[in-house]
Amino acid sequence: MREVAQRAGVSTSTVSLALRNSPLVAEETRARIRGLAEKLGYQTHPFVAAHMRSRRKSRASVSAPVLALVDTQRVRHGWRDHANTMLREMFAGAQARAHARGYATREFWLHEPGMTHERFSEMLRARGIHGILIGPSSDLQLELNLKWEWFSVVRLGSARVSPMLHRVVIDHYQAGMLAARKAFELGFRRPGLTVRDRFGEAHDRRYEAGFQTACAHMPGMKPAPALLTPDLPDGPTLIRWVGRHRPDVIVDAEERHVYDLLRAAGQRVPEDVSVISLCATMHAGPLSGCVQDGQIMGVGGIDFLLTLIERNETGLPAMPVTLSTNVTWNQGQTLRSGAGSAAGRGLVGDGAA
Repeated sequence: MREVAQRAGVSTSTVSLALRNSPLVAEETRARIRGLAEKLGYQTHPFVAAHMRSRRKSRASVSAPVLALVDTQRVRHGWRDHANTMLREMFAGAQARAHARGYATREFWLHEPGMTHERFSEMLRARGIHGILIGPSSDLQLELNLKWEWFSVVRLGSARVSPMLHRVVIDHYQAGMLAARKAFELGFRRPGLTVRDRFGEAHDRRYEAGFQTACAHMPGMKPAPALLTPDLPDGPTLIRWVGRHRPDVIVDAEERHVYDLLRAAGQRVPEDVSVISLCATMHAGPLSGCVQDGQIMGVGGIDFLLTLIERNETGLPAMPVTLSTNVTWNQGQTLRSGAGSAAGRGLVGDGAA
């Protein structure tokens, strides 16, 4: 619009009025501006135009344009009501940010019975939706076949989604490094990492890479062999691993899985064993570890999506962009003071094969 205004020798507001065929602009000037806009290939994006109308008029007369929040979880409302705090905050953050910027949101479940991806795309288009924010997937591997050319799309989370799309993620590499560095600063020298193997693979081993890289550059740091399991480890598996490898602090890639297993086995945290969570969800909360801010991810996803919409960028990106959000540290209550004491003391199954 700015270029059209410069060529026509008028203000951008005059161009906007002329393209809306406003009688406030002389007919001759309107025709000249429309001709220049056509020559320059300028087109008003209908979604942005609706948004601007909704800001100029009362909400009662013009409804705000709608962004789709697409739930990819396997149960209805699985994103909004997820057991993981961070995922729920992601949804709430996206919804609040959209509304703050003058857009409405509507939740759509990808796995409606009998719903193909083609029908899903047609349903969104029929509702006048041009912008899609795809929520995190618990499948870790997800293939989508939407009509990409109809939409501007951003997704949240690091699960492997095909095809590649613009996305907003947690910096798992930085989280792994931060956990190792904090463990070292607090006097721990034999940290042990627990990761679901499928989770690690889906996230390109970024937790492991950050953790191992940091440990390799700190004198005296001798990490225990990682506990890699196909799915979440059960209590006996965890206790056997601790008894065999004697970590002085357990670094858990989940929110609080290890913590809950230890408590169920009758272990005291941190008196018997210390725990760092790589997915802590609140500052000043009881879990020591890396706080992943789901709300910031949701806000970032909406801001990224609206940038694409305003530039009228639709379809699969030639060069997908990943925006990473950093984690922050919460001291919490699951780390033992005086960390130089014996590792894993008092654990059931100590030394078990």
